[in-house]
Amino acid sequence: MNEICLSGSVGASFWDEESFTATSVREQLAGLSGPLTVRINSGGGIATEGQAIYTALKNHAGEVTVVIDGIAASAASLIAMAGDRIVMPVGAIMMIHDPASMWTVGRGTEQDHLDAAKGLAVCANAYAAVYAARAGISVEAAREIMQAETYFDGAAAVEAGFATETDEGAEAAAAALFDYRLYPKASAALRAVGSGLGAGRSAAAIMARMTGADPSKSEKGKTMKKNKMTPGPAGDPAEEMEQIDDPEMELDPEGEPDGDEPPPEDDPEEDPEGEPGSDPEEDDEPGQDNPHAAGILRFAASRRLGADIAMSWIRRGLTTAQAISDYTSNNGNETMTKPRPGLSRAQILRDERTTMRQGMTEALTAQIAGRDPASGAARGYMDMSIVEIAAASIGHRGRIRSAGDKINVFMDASHATSDFPAIFQNALNKVLLERYSAFQPTYRAIARKRNFRDFRPMPLVRTGDFPTLLPVGETGEIKWGTFGESGETAVIAAYGRGLTISRQMLINDDLGAIDELLSSYGETVAHFEEQLFYAGALGAKMSDGKAIFHADHGNLAAAGTDITDEALSDGRAAMRRQKSVDGITRNLAPTILLVGPERETEAERRVATITPTSADAVNPFSGRLKPVVTSEIQDGAWYLLSERAPCWVYGFLDGAEAPRVRTEEPFGTQGFSMTVEHDFGLGAADFVGGYKNAG
Repeated sequence: MNEICLSGSVGASFWDEESFTATSVREQLAGLSGPLTVRINSGGGIATEGQAIYTALKNHAGEVTVVIDGIAASAASLIAMAGDRIVMPVGAIMMIHDPASMWTVGRGTEQDHLDAAKGLAVCANAYAAVYAARAGISVEAAREIMQAETYFDGAAAVEAGFATETDEGAEAAAAALFDYRLYPKASAALRAVGSGLGAGRSAAAIMARMTGADPSKSEKGKTMKKNKMTPGPAGDPAEEMEQIDDPEMELDPEGEPDGDEPPPEDDPEEDPEGEPGSDPEEDDEPGQDNPHAAGILRFAASRRLGADIAMSWIRRGLTTAQAISDYTSNNGNETMTKPRPGLSRAQILRDERTTMRQGMTEALTAQIAGRDPASGAARGYMDMSIVEIAAASIGHRGRIRSAGDKINVFMDASHATSDFPAIFQNALNKVLLERYSAFQPTYRAIARKRNFRDFRPMPLVRTGDFPTLLPVGETGEIKWGTFGESGETAVIAAYGRGLTISRQMLINDDLGAIDELLSSYGETVAHFEEQLFYAGALGAKMSDGKAIFHADHGNLAAAGTDITDEALSDGRAAMRRQKSVDGITRNLAPTILLVGPERETEAERRVATITPTSADAVNPFSGRLKPVVTSEIQDGAWYLLSERAPCWVYGFLDGAEAPRVRTEEPFGTQGFSMTVEHDFGLGAADFVGGYKNAG
């Protein structure tokens, strides 16, 4: 299962916390295909980065499941909307609000503010369109939710349409490190997470960065001394802003100790008593000046601990090492990983070798099929020939000049320790699947699919009807009934055929010939299923020893006729009179007219829609029957079938629903020897949903 973890702030690190960017997410997605799980725990960040990440996830070729591990606020909530499924564990939070900016470009004139407002309107409307599409509401309604800064738990998000489900069996992690004091309606618990961050950048500077206008870029490197600013009372971002005269100034990023290092000593040239807020008695929160607060909060988040636990360590004045020691003593001596500050964390659970192998497979598949690659990881291999991909898979160095060099590369690449056999086999399987899927056999329109767990015969139990309701007596006694049943059986078998990708094809890099070979086999397998199905289905024996279409079953015309209104009417009446195992009339109506090539035109004419000029010219079967034509019916017989009660089932082995290629032996004098293998089964399930006229 592919999984990406988006933890921390969106687009940048504002307080030396974890973060992830659109670029890092796109890089990770480039090597992935198929189902993807995205785990989000983020307080938000830069609005435009959130839009870019949302777009990248929406463009992923596969189902995307978003799990909100802790919180998805602001830009992170927009990212969550990219999921086909959006899951919220117990305690998870989603927050939707308007994008904001406390900064303008220029001197801050009226026009500057008007321009900034226009930009915000564009961003807000873009966000609203995404929320509206997800929840099935109007853009105006989405804007009202945004303007109100609305918080949702799992149940509320599902009800509002912003999530698809809750996970009652999982509990949410602690909210990601973020200064939630920036959000006016944030709860006390969320504001407590922000209080441990101290002042850091000013709120104005941070909000400017979140909207893409970072004032610190104009004077890069301009910093303040580490102890020049003491945080104001916790939870009051306005006072933090007042302590900084110049909004372009920020704290030295090295100003906070990492891990278990001791806090820096005060600058002897500065008088701490002369700084505003330096009197401990004026602090609202004990331990607010703990220089290890951010490290402790990061550690707590990495262990999914609540903010209350982290804040208790901070208030007690513990260092990060002491907090870890306290946690270890109370929770066992488990293996710890030291938190890394400022980590750009779009983490993917996949190694480089797997990514390379998948990229090569996709590139080879695209080259054989003659189309563009489905993933970005494959583009780097699209200009490589088969032999060059084989050489790259084994780390071959040097030029490949002659046919002998190519043969040696293929020989080396075919060994069990090489990735190339798997890469080549996977590519062949993908192309074979595409070619096989392009052909749709007609039997699938008249039978029900039911896969097999193994190769044992699969019982097809034909259950009876729900017992007829009976009056409840004065004593309240309810009479009990039973279900009748009748058993049929379906069987599956394995089939296979050998083929060879010749040495000439590989050395000549003849991808077209390989594609033609696989196309031929793909269509051949589909035709094989069609032939096998009709050969066994139309003359199948039921458990009573009689043919599926038999006079005793009431589903066989007494004499063969053409497809006339009278014959169709007789067949329909016979199907409506069919009874269940318990003797209850099924009242089935035919919906399919199955014929061979000889009666195709006759069938189409009989079910065609016409405009009658008189009542006698009305076609009673117009629009009621769908013609299905198969060349496997060699005589003039025709059949009426009900989609409500299919007569047959077909299926594949679970997890193997398509033909597959398997390498039989390494590259030899004749090339790669392979087999095409396929497992297919069928059986007659019931006779009441069909009627045969021998024609």
